[in-house]
Amino acid sequence: MEAIVTGDRIIPRNVIVETIFGCNANCTMCPINMPTHRKKGIMADDVFRSAIDGLAEYAQSIVQIDLFGVGEPFLDGNIADRIRYTKGKGFRDVGFATNADLMTAELAQRVFEAGLDTLMISLDGMTKEVHESIRLNTSFPRIVRNVKSAIALRDKNGYRTKFVMRFIRQPVNVHEWESYREYWTRFLSSEKKDLVIGYDMHSWGGEINIDRGSDCRAVPHDMACHHLFDRLIILNDGSIPVCCSDMHRGQNLLGNIKDSNPVDIFNNSMMRRFRERHKSGKRLQIKMCRACTILESESTRQIEELS
Repeated sequence: MEAIVTGDRIIPRNVIVETIFGCNANCTMCPINMPTHRKKGIMADDVFRSAIDGLAEYAQSIVQIDLFGVGEPFLDGNIADRIRYTKGKGFRDVGFATNADLMTAELAQRVFEAGLDTLMISLDGMTKEVHESIRLNTSFPRIVRNVKSAIALRDKNGYRTKFVMRFIRQPVNVHEWESYREYWTRFLSSEKKDLVIGYDMHSWGGEINIDRGSDCRAVPHDMACHHLFDRLIILNDGSIPVCCSDMHRGQNLLGNIKDSNPVDIFNNSMMRRFRERHKSGKRLQIKMCRACTILESESTRQIEELS
């Protein structure tokens, strides 16, 4: 994905607005409950509106805006209103990911009617034992019921929302990937451009110990990470970290939207220095980047498009 450059400024193609830092689940491959200075909670409404308003002039350049970060969007009671507000500013693809444990039919209908474009379902197994061993504090049977109910509701009422079934492969569940892919394609819609996606877990910048495995393709050491050039992240307090691997700890913060426009922050001197290190082939000289395996994870991505 190539960066959009206007003059000497880079416009992000993907934006994450973390409407809540907090979750009902405790997943084995997520750092959400690891020690951090960050405070759990829902993004204040004035901060949210400031984020969306500050990005609105770039709405047609931003390919996708995701209203989630490290957390569960359905814990945010304002999520439907926030989708509606974002769509009202002209953004083309507004989405979020959910573990679907809290996704009742009523909540699903609210986000569909608000104009949600993409709903990603984080489901990591074909059996109760496997899924619940990964996504602790969730109920596999309830999630499956919730997802099937939401798909049926979408299809019955003609809502535009695209479903993406996401499977994060790891040693405990990799044997279920093929049956997962085959099973969920039966319920999805090619007309809505639904997808089933699977990829290997990553290390969150070294926060999570992983078994890279033989299927994880090597990434050249001097390869620049595209996330620095095409993804802008706004955390629940309005601060902007360098990249997604720093979302949990927020140790390398570029600034805060309370003080400056988010795209201006995305192009500030600190971010330029990070990009220059990457472009000059020195990515692995940065501690956070040296421990990060997100590019390796992306290299294992498999996408099932419905015909």
